Amino acid sequence: MAPICRLAHKNFFENQIDREKREIEEDPEKETQEIREIFGELGFSRDEQEIAVKHITSNKETWLKFMVQEEIGISPGLIDKPYEIGAISAVSFLIGAIPAIMPFFIFGTVVQALIISATSVLIFLFVLGMLKSRITKVKWYKSGLETLIIGSVSCGSGFLLGRIIAENFI
Repeated sequence: MAPICRLAHKNFFENQIDREKREIEEDPEKETQEIREIFGELGFSRDEQEIAVKHITSNKETWLKFMVQEEIGISPGLIDKPYEIGAISAVSFLIGAIPAIMPFFIFGTVVQALIISATSVLIFLFVLGMLKSRITKVKWYKSGLETLIIGSVSCGSGFLLGRIIAENFI
């Protein structure tokens, strides 16, 4: 499982870097303005911002590296840290399991708990997708729906597989 997570993590970073590279090619003025804003937030004067912009945009590799690190927040050292990525994944799975498991401790009947669990998981997935849009820079509703659909298919498949195994082998 760890190699799959590592590969997915690396693919995510590479996709973000490719997207940033496209943005630099397709809309350099917008990307240049983003550099100004970054330095403006750090307290640089307009003249200092322009010096930084000219220096950074004079080399495409430097420009891409700067945008990836400063705008997206991806550091090259983060791409290949499997233990850190594994720890983050484990904590994420534990947090994600809470809305699914908690109703079974609270409600009296399995049917009632299952309905509440499914509803809370669907809401949780959509909200998680909305939050993900801050990182991926995709529209919040698209990111929410994407996460909801992928999570629903995943959860539904697991539930269906569990039912098949329970009915046929247990």
